[in-house]
Amino acid sequence: MPEMNLDFLYEAMKSNDPAIAANAIAEIGSNIDKLGPEQIPEVVEVMANLFYIDLGDKPQFVKVVEDTVATIAAFGESAVPTLLWLLNESDLKANLMIGRTLGRIGPPAYGDLKDLFYHGHTPWQRVLALFALAKMHEAALMEIFPDVVNALDDSDRELRDTAARTVGRIISAFKPGQLPRDIVSAAFDKLLFRMQDLSAVVRSKTVRSIGKLAFKDYLDVDQLRHAKVEVENLLGLNGDEPDPFYLVRKEAEEALVKINEKLGNLQT
Repeated sequence: MPEMNLDFLYEAMKSNDPAIAANAIAEIGSNIDKLGPEQIPEVVEVMANLFYIDLGDKPQFVKVVEDTVATIAAFGESAVPTLLWLLNESDLKANLMIGRTLGRIGPPAYGDLKDLFYHGHTPWQRVLALFALAKMHEAALMEIFPDVVNALDDSDRELRDTAARTVGRIISAFKPGQLPRDIVSAAFDKLLFRMQDLSAVVRSKTVRSIGKLAFKDYLDVDQLRHAKVEVENLLGLNGDEPDPFYLVRKEAEEALVKINEKLGNLQT
């Protein structure tokens, strides 16, 4: 079978008209089966050019970029090597979109992402890997849960932040009893400790995940009471100064509602 002519795609990437780019992406999406295996890395790299667009400056490209994520993800496993290569070559904006795309590909990207999470050369690579892994199916999340909990103690702020958010994502994905009790308890203890993190964004994600633990009935009475005191401390309700950051106080208020509700149910 002759290879598909890609001139139209290259020309579309030079245009400032989102309609032209959208048509080219749609054309690729409709003809994935006509691409030769050796063309896929080239097509993925060229389409990923759209990930470099600053959508704040060019909001008219938002839908085009979303369609690009979906189209590249439709390639499945064959797109993974190119996307992982691009992670080492791209800027922050593009990397976030690449992470989203890998997460959307799902299980075919799991092994490579897990390897990057464990062995990435930079904290940012590990952050992006965890960002993508957090969008995976339940079995994948179950496997990485212990190491996500351990990442709460990482020296890199972004990785702690992503780990705190991912713990909440994992908690939300499972019912009580499905996750090992000892790992859940370890997660709870580390989250409590990280409520004093020097980073406001880490504190906010941490207290949000504490709220999810309560809401999903993962905490016993003693843990709920302990969490209640620590969350109230963030709000200045026990004589301490409230957390100076509104984002943290907002998450604390929402978590406290969930904690008090569960305590009320257990004590009646």
